[in-house]
Amino acid sequence: MSDDAQLRPPAPFPANNPFTSGAKEIQIQGKTVKTRTTPRELMDPNAGDVGAGVVHVIEDVNEKRFWEALTDGVRAAFDLGSSAYEVFKATLVEYQQTKTSDGHRDSLTLSFSDDKLNGKKTGMNEAQFQSGLKELLSKGVLSQKAADQYWLNHALFFNGNGVILIKEYRLLPGESAG
Repeated sequence: MSDDAQLRPPAPFPANNPFTSGAKEIQIQGKTVKTRTTPRELMDPNAGDVGAGVVHVIEDVNEKRFWEALTDGVRAAFDLGSSAYEVFKATLVEYQQTKTSDGHRDSLTLSFSDDKLNGKKTGMNEAQFQSGLKELLSKGVLSQKAADQYWLNHALFFNGNGVILIKEYRLLPGESAG
């Protein structure tokens, strides 16, 4: 593999998980993607009018559907390409399989060689993995901690049995609400 194709992480790496210091947001293709770990952080005191319609649907699903909903929701929210989506899913599996006794991890080792992630076959090649990893880093899903080690965004990697995926629609300036 050429040197240009290798992931070149920025230096220096953060000493602490940058995702634990509160709300994060990133601009992706004309939309703002916010990750939060508490509902209070979702409130926007500068939103203007309080009048907003909210529809909250709670659905009980089996484990397979839960993980599909989470991964599909993250894919849509962050506009993940196919390689980033596959790396996210593989990282989520690693997270689930390596949680500590309290069910929480702050970071993960992601070592890829011979088409295997941490020794497990993935169905990806080196170029796909590096491309997907680079996209996850650029979009705030992961943050480099050290060589082959990554901080986890706790809004996306968590110990729980529920996930809330929110998509908010706002009228364009100058449009009428009716």
